Amino acid sequence: MLRVAGPADLESLYSFEVSCFREHPFRRDHVAWILGNDHAVTLVQDGVDGFAAVMMLLFEGHTCRVLSVGVAPQARRRGIATRMMRSAESIARERGVSTIRLEVSTRNFAAIELYRQLGYRTDGVLYGYYSWGEDAYSMGKSVLAELPSRSSREPTSVASSNLIHINQ
Repeated sequence: MLRVAGPADLESLYSFEVSCFREHPFRRDHVAWILGNDHAVTLVQDGVDGFAAVMMLLFEGHTCRVLSVGVAPQARRRGIATRMMRSAESIARERGVSTIRLEVSTRNFAAIELYRQLGYRTDGVLYGYYSWGEDAYSMGKSVLAELPSRSSREPTSVASSNLIHINQ
């Protein structure tokens, strides 16, 4: 089940960051800043031994930036990242956000393919984007809410504060 992380999750989030992104994790103070930011949301999927997955989002005007998506090595290749990205798109629509943006290492072929399959388009290369000098692709997707059909009379909105089941 996907849930919104809170301040009590800081140490577990930082440990996950270090285990998932061994060479280049976010610093602990950066994770704390994201958790404390009113314009950010950190989604976690709890696993048997800690987090199975974490996603950090930052809302800037009409744009949602995916700051990080991480899936624990033992939980990969199960569709978790796909479901998390779809959840992020739903939350963005609920907040009236029109675009989701992200940056991904030009060497992260699995993530690039995932984002392309989900409809994200590359709109540029960011040379030396990461502090260690690696390049990134800038990618984005429009997530404008679809207008309801005239025959649709049932509300379809789900509050982002509700729990989101992603293992179904």
